[in-house]
Amino acid sequence: MDITFGGERAKILNGGQDLSLSLDQYSGSGFQSKNEYLFGRFDMQLKLVPGNSAGTVTTFYLSSQGAGHDEIDFEFLGNSTGNPYTIHTNVYSQGKGDKEQQFHLWFDPTAAFHTYTIVWNAQRIIFFIDNIPIRVFNNHESAGVPFPKSQPMRVYASLWNADDWATQGGRVF
Repeated sequence: MDITFGGERAKILNGGQDLSLSLDQYSGSGFQSKNEYLFGRFDMQLKLVPGNSAGTVTTFYLSSQGAGHDEIDFEFLGNSTGNPYTIHTNVYSQGKGDKEQQFHLWFDPTAAFHTYTIVWNAQRIIFFIDNIPIRVFNNHESAGVPFPKSQPMRVYASLWNADDWATQGGRVF
């Protein structure tokens, strides 16, 4: 893993087995994998920020580089205390997204670590939470829908300030 931004706010622990990301008034933090992958299963165990995390976004995603990049996203939108947590998923192919779906979690993601998984192959992308599939995005290139299948991607995770849009359309209570 390589720290991509945030300096001391990102820490690689236990010989690369664990990672801690933090956010302060100056910056968030993030990392990327050293290797690129064309297809695979990618698991990340995350425990989200407790309390009022409105305006923050925690991400786990795959992405290639460049203007026509491909990307497969899990984005965990910050939360106002007492409201359900929202997970935002998206698939980009050849630089175009607009394939978002959002889900409300049925558990408190701040109470314990949960496993978030992306399974990506030439036929489909499956998003899982604790081995429960929550979204399937099938390859429909034959119908003119772009699908990410030719650009290797790195694994990324980050925590950053997005208070202008992330929580209830930018409304922070």
